[in-house]
Amino acid sequence: MNRSNLRINQFIGIVMGLVGTLMAANFWPEIRNSVGGWSGAILWGVALGGMFGSVGHIYTIGKFVTKSNNRLINSSIGLLLPFAIIAMLLILMNINVFN
Repeated sequence: MNRSNLRINQFIGIVMGLVGTLMAANFWPEIRNSVGGWSGAILWGVALGGMFGSVGHIYTIGKFVTKSNNRLINSSIGLLLPFAIIAMLLILMNINVFN
C-alpha cells in the first residue's frame, strides 16, 4: 500500500468514526457523558477511526519501539501503545502533584 492509499484509508476511517460516534453519542447519552460530552465523543471517534483506517501500517510504530522485524509483535505494540499513553496521562491527571 502506498502513501496515497494509506491517506485515503485514514480519511475514510476518520469520516466513518465521526459519523459512527455522532450516532452512538446521540442514541446513548451514557457514552457521550463518559467521554466528556460532545467534544470528547467527536475526538474519540475521529481518533479511533483514523487508527482503524491505518491499521495496515500500524506495525511501523511497533517496529520503531521494538527494533524487531516480527510483524505480529510490532502490530500488537503499535495497537497498544496509544492506549498505554492515554492511561499514563489519565494517571498523571489524577495524581494532583501540582496542588
